[in-house]
Order: sequence, then structure tokens, then C-alpha cells
Amino acid sequence: MREFFSRLLLFACCLLMPVANGAELTPTDRAVTDLLRRSVPALRDAAVLKRLPVDNNLDLVLAIGWPWKVELFANGEVPWSPQDRIGLFLQDRTDSGRLFRLAVEPGPMQDSFLRVERMTAGELVLSCVGEKWSTYDNQKFLIDIHARSVVKHFSYAPFRVNRVLQSPRGPRFVMTDQKRSLLIESDSETGVPRVVSAFQPPATPSAPVTWFGPGKRFRLSQEKNTYGSDFPVIIERRGQQEKSFLLPQSDLETWREARPDDAESGIAPNAAEMNEQIGPHQLEGDRLWFGKSFYNSEGLTGVGGFGYFDAAARSWKIYSPPEIQRWSVSAILVEPDAIWLALHRRGEYGNSSGGLLRWDRRTEQVEVLDRKLSADHIARCGDALCMGADGFLVLKDQQLRSYFLDQTSDGRYQMALRE
Repeated sequence: MREFFSRLLLFACCLLMPVANGAELTPTDRAVTDLLRRSVPALRDAAVLKRLPVDNNLDLVLAIGWPWKVELFANGEVPWSPQDRIGLFLQDRTDSGRLFRLAVEPGPMQDSFLRVERMTAGELVLSCVGEKWSTYDNQKFLIDIHARSVVKHFSYAPFRVNRVLQSPRGPRFVMTDQKRSLLIESDSETGVPRVVSAFQPPATPSAPVTWFGPGKRFRLSQEKNTYGSDFPVIIERRGQQEKSFLLPQSDLETWREARPDDAESGIAPNAAEMNEQIGPHQLEGDRLWFGKSFYNSEGLTGVGGFGYFDAAARSWKIYSPPEIQRWSVSAILVEPDAIWLALHRRGEYGNSSGGLLRWDRRTEQVEVLDRKLSADHIARCGDALCMGADGFLVLKDQQLRSYFLDQTSDGRYQMALRE
């Protein structure tokens, strides 16, 4: 239960407007939640999550109920454990008491949370995450509005992007559910992603960074820290000898100035331990660009930043604008005019997204494009920016669209717009 209440506290910290539940329900919504609670008498609190007009008279309504009082915040995820129930209903817009029950279902696992991936007149898709961001099967409901019923309910494993491959047609994203992998590419004109084919991963994945720099003497390698865990270092080889270049760590004074959020959270300054590491990276000539990554919990901390190791000069250059100091970098894209950075916070109970930044290489100014998206990979797809994590994001013409890999009732896979 500790994880459950920790996640609720995380919702409250988002400082977003709460979803209507309890006393805040409108009479129209209350008619729905009252029916859900009559269907499952153990429910003590309920909320309407989403409402969608599906014809001239009817709304499709998704509600949820719990056996205790729950405060919800509209960051997209909602507690849904086996003792809880979602309810899917049709409601007459001119007579709120005229309701049709389509489905009432329990959550998949204890302390799980749902997110509405897609809700249309014909289908509802819910994703589920659990303790420390474990994932459960997506739940899909196929709806026949005219028959006023759910005609099929099935589940399937969620996919996420785990690598990007370059091809003559542009970047291709590999999405996997740990059993099967599919290649995804984005249309060069519209940016809309599609499934290309199945993908068979190589038995031995190629290293993301090979030898680089003058004489090809430098490479990214791993060494052991004091806890026995691997951490990345730059290695220079000269004949039979090797020299390690460790990423410089922020000192405590820098940390106190850059991270008042952390310094005031109860960590004693002399107990704060920097664990800044080379995170996502990309080669550009003799320079290895990277984003800093650090675990930010249980006394471990860091100051966010990005930069490069210059193999020709055998030196580090680190940038740490205020917009990034609280965050680790989860993905990086180096382009001639800009550095793109996706951010997240690595905590004890999972990662929380920090959005997307663009750093202008000429002016060294930061543009914050989004504070909610999560991405583990970034690639240029024509005039669009494509990003991957638990879905596929496309930034084109200053508009951000989000997709996920969906399964049809006959077992085929397709990219679907989140809506």
C-alpha cells in the first residue's frame, strides 16, 4: 500500500485541476456514478473519467468507483485495483436517468493505475501500470453503439520503443512487448507512424558507440563503482595501456544552489551523494555528446546537465541551464543548430517525465516545448521530430501527436492515435 499512497502524493504534486468526483459531480455525472455504485454496493466513491458524444442523443461515459475516498488529479492515470470497478455506460443527453450499462470490470492487479489510451464511438483502450512502473496488459473493449453493448473485450501486452535503426528511408523504431518486435516508421510528409514489418533482433546487439576520436583511441566503456554496479566511463587506449576519464561530479555547493528542491527535501548536505553518469549519447566528430543521468532518491542525487567529451582535447564541457537542473536526460538528439533533450526524474517508485527541451547551439538559449511527454529515443523524421517510449510521439508544425501500438480483434497490430 505504500506505493499506492506514494503515487497519489505524486498526483497531488502535479498541481493540476482535479477530476470531478464525490461532491463535485454534476447531476448528469452523478446519475452515472450512482448506477455504478448500485451495480457494486461496496463502492463508496466514484468519478467520471471521460465523456464522449457518439450520436445525436447518446454519450459514451467511462466512470470508476472505489471502496474508499480517493482524490484524483488529471495527470492521466487513475487507481484501478481488483476491488475497484470501471463502468462503461451510454447516457441519453436529454434524459440523464436513461442509462445503458455496457461493462463493469475490476482492475488487473493490486495498486495498479489505468490510463485512457483511446476512447471512440467504437472502442475503449486502457493501459495499466503498477508498482515501480511495472506494466500489465492493455484492456480493449469493442463497442456497438446501435446494439448498446460491448461486443468483445480482450487484452494484449503493451509495446514500447527499445531502439532506433537507421535505414535509407530514414529512422525506424523497434517496438517490443518482450516476446515479439515490430518495425515502425513515420511517413516523411505527414509524420504519421505505421507498422512496417516484424523485426528479429540480432543475437548480439551492436555497441551504440564504437572507437572514436584521434586515432580511434577512445570508446565508452563500463567500470564498477563502490557498490559494485556498472557506470560508464570514457577509455583511451594507447598500445597496451588504458586511461579512464570519469564524468566530473557536481560539488555540494553547486548542488545546494542548483537543487533547492532537493536540498530542502530533508537530505542532509553532508549525506547527499552525487551519482551523475553519462546517460544517452551521440557521436559528432571527435565529440561524444551526452545527457547526464542520476538516481534521485534515498540520499542519492545530482545536478542535471548535458555536454560532451572532446577526444581531441581530452576534456569535458558541461552545460547546466536552470531548466534542466532538476532532471536526468532520457534521450538526446544532436543536430547542427540545436540539441534536443527529453527529461525525466529517476526515483524510487519509477520515473516521472520532465518533458522536451531544445537548446540553441548558437545562442545557448533553452526552449521548453513540453513538460509532460516522456521519451527514451529521439530521431529526425523529415521535418518532424519522432520520439519513442511507451508509445510514439510526433512533433510536427509545432503540434505534438501521440500514438500507441494497438491490436485489432483479429490479432493484427497497427499504430493508433491516443484520443
